[in-house]
Amino acid sequence: MGFIRGLITLILWAAVLAAVVAVGSKLALPDGYTVATSVLIHVSPDRTWSRIDDLTQWMSWMRGIERLDMERGTGRETGSTGRAHIYTGFQGLDLTVQLVEVIPLRSVRYRVNGGPQDGVTSTIELQTIDQGRSTLVRWTESQTPGGLWGNLKARVLLSIVQTHHEESLNRLKFTLERAM
Repeated sequence: MGFIRGLITLILWAAVLAAVVAVGSKLALPDGYTVATSVLIHVSPDRTWSRIDDLTQWMSWMRGIERLDMERGTGRETGSTGRAHIYTGFQGLDLTVQLVEVIPLRSVRYRVNGGPQDGVTSTIELQTIDQGRSTLVRWTESQTPGGLWGNLKARVLLSIVQTHHEESLNRLKFTLERAM
């Protein structure tokens, strides 16, 4: 009888602790996150654009993409959709990436469906620098995860997304500048 009473007490304390963490995270942590990263690439905007506006080129610079198969479109126009297999470091994720808006030589907006960032829309923008000899690339993503644990999910995703964007943009810079 003592064992069962102890087990019930432990379960009750665990439930109280989980409730305190959930309520505390709702009160203490922000609802969502915004990540804005940028890199200056010392190549012309048209060369930079050729890697950004084409989904089939993303594997060459975007960290973690192991495979990207086009499902609709060529990968360059609004509405193009590709199924990507992402390696996260400990497991693989399959998700869909869709180009939502393409403004030539200026910006690409895309939506991710599947995985922890389901429904997120991100923007990659180009700005001409140094009289057309360099390109400033800005990558912005915001998300407000819902649910009881949304605040905790946002806090975890913030650092993951920040690192992913920084490493990917640096790979893009290295790839383009090395090819000069």
